[in-house]
Amino acid sequence: MKVLHLASANRWTGAAAPAFAEVESLREAGTEAHYAYVGGYKLEAKIGHLGYAHAAIEKAQNPAAFYRTVAAIERIVEQHGIDLLHAHLTYDHWIARTVARRRKLRLARTFHARRVLRRDPFSAHLIRRTDHVFVINDAFRDAPTLRGRNVIFTPPPLDLRQFTPEGPNARALYGFAPDAKVITVIGKLSAGRGFEEALQTFAALRASGSDARMMIIGHGEHRPTLERLAQALNITPHVTFAGYHEDDLAEHYRASDVLLFTARGSDEGHRAVLEAMACGVVPATFPIEGMDALAGTLPLLARDPSPQSLAQHVAATLKGDLLQLRAQVITRSHDFAYGRAAERLLAGYR
Repeated sequence: MKVLHLASANRWTGAAAPAFAEVESLREAGTEAHYAYVGGYKLEAKIGHLGYAHAAIEKAQNPAAFYRTVAAIERIVEQHGIDLLHAHLTYDHWIARTVARRRKLRLARTFHARRVLRRDPFSAHLIRRTDHVFVINDAFRDAPTLRGRNVIFTPPPLDLRQFTPEGPNARALYGFAPDAKVITVIGKLSAGRGFEEALQTFAALRASGSDARMMIIGHGEHRPTLERLAQALNITPHVTFAGYHEDDLAEHYRASDVLLFTARGSDEGHRAVLEAMACGVVPATFPIEGMDALAGTLPLLARDPSPQSLAQHVAATLKGDLLQLRAQVITRSHDFAYGRAAERLLAGYR
């Protein structure tokens, strides 16, 4: 079997990273897999040197660009003898559907967010014509538009070569003492991404007597608003804005004790939670849908989605056997490694 994954994304965030990780996991398992994406951006600089990564999807999304992209995908299909097209976003789903119909190929789709599981006639038609349906969040399997389908849960594949508890950490970079408790939150600094709740949680934790520090990983237009909130909560001296990190992200995870997770991202597979777990960081999360499937039996979820509840949960975590819980989250994270990810995908294809 030869598979081509398509993700009409131009950044490493969102669906691009887990989609590309699925390609890598399949290749490690011995399946020839390729990746098509939008060229001309930083993503091409990151992966464009790879022979199985193809900047074949045009930037523009209009009828002329659509059919030029279809032609480019068909050339990849012919060159590599592709048997199955696997789409990740709605635009590339339509591209893949067009190519699959013309070339008589099998078609798969992974849904990365609940908002795209629409019930309009066009979406229903597209899903009906799709042979294999995957969801990156286990809770999506109950979506009405997927009723009657065999839906496979494929969480974000975890690269254990990068995300590991062994290795340097970034504590010295920010002046964190070796024995300081560091609470981390990560994501794009945008409104509605849970950063206000994370800061409120940290403020409640500090008010309870904790001397923990907070590190915020990410960048975005919302930072000034968050800085003002930190000042209003009287926690500014204890909050470090670390900026965006990619290549040294594992070092920042390893500088942390607890990862706060208070809102779903643009991709709802909650990849950051798995990455942190693999580095030995204990997630402390709101009860967000799909989180149970990642946590398993581990006590990682607060009782309710409030800063006070999450602060109490973090305080209990820090006072408990943190070393044992670290070991447990590392073990749990291995169920999401590349090998297991390939098994899930291949089972779904079969």
